[in-house]
Amino acid sequence: MRDTQYWRRKSEQCLKHSKNSFEYRQLMIEALRKQVNFDAYCCTLTDAHTLFSVGAVTEHSIEAIHHKIMELEYATEDINKYEFLVCSGQYLGRLSDSISQSLRYREVLVPKGFTDEIRAALTYQGQCYGFLTLFKRAENEQPLFQDKDLALIKILMPVMGEALKEFHHYIIEERIPAIEEEQGIIIFDKKLKILSNNTKASELLLILRKHESLSDIQVPKPIQAICAKLLADNCKSSSSLIVPIKDTGYIAIRASLMLTGQHNQQIALLINEASPKEMLNFLITAYNLTPREKEVVFEIIKGIPTKEIAYNLHISTYTVQDHLKVIFQKINVSNRNELVWKIFSRFQLD
Repeated sequence: MRDTQYWRRKSEQCLKHSKNSFEYRQLMIEALRKQVNFDAYCCTLTDAHTLFSVGAVTEHSIEAIHHKIMELEYATEDINKYEFLVCSGQYLGRLSDSISQSLRYREVLVPKGFTDEIRAALTYQGQCYGFLTLFKRAENEQPLFQDKDLALIKILMPVMGEALKEFHHYIIEERIPAIEEEQGIIIFDKKLKILSNNTKASELLLILRKHESLSDIQVPKPIQAICAKLLADNCKSSSSLIVPIKDTGYIAIRASLMLTGQHNQQIALLINEASPKEMLNFLITAYNLTPREKEVVFEIIKGIPTKEIAYNLHISTYTVQDHLKVIFQKINVSNRNELVWKIFSRFQLD
């Protein structure tokens, strides 16, 4: 079995030959295929806070059923749900260990000829940056995943998690061109068929589809995920997500349920360049700051000096300075001005 050092070297090689996280994940899957027998895959980059997909590398047979998998992920109780794997600390699960209890297995996988599934949360330092899902088909000479497969993937998980963290934290200097006051709007039916949209939404949809190498009729994974969660919860409030796209910018997505005159469910999706406030909340979560460190950052954004921060937070100035050292290390800056620029000021409109 390949050890951690092997996968670290392989990950570094894949990083050197990758322009973005999409290419990195494709190369790692190709490397994994030489070690593990599987027939299909999906590897998604996730928002570390919400666990929503922000882009997936998906084998074509899974692409066709991905929306149904997302529907069941949020609408029903099932085995090895992604959120459960992360929140429980289990991180890795094989469907065949509890296959009789799985609605996903009976209603989605079996009808398409799949016999088993492995799900792995790609975590690093307590945060989840992606999910790797592998599938077996009935015609495979080994239709179920073996214990050795689980052991190998367990070694791989933190290696890929660390690499995906770097992509997640990639600092995008370019911004999506924005027209002041313009809002991208899409109206979907509950099956995610587009009923109407405006030009701004079409332009941003094109960027999301290009990011995942999708056709012009396919729905990007972040939209699938946020809409599936919304429909499952029957939310009256909205759900939101920010999608980072290397060398392009950050796209903010917000979805809300609507009721038509015939009481049919529709989804209104707002899709725009992320605002400075949205980026601030996104980045302080992405950099895995503690609640106290977040409080210090918010004070710094306001331009408040160290002594006043200490007074406001009921801590000593020495403690504030200790927090600042850790914050600077996590965000990879050397002073307050760099910190404010990196997580806030550069997202202000010109």
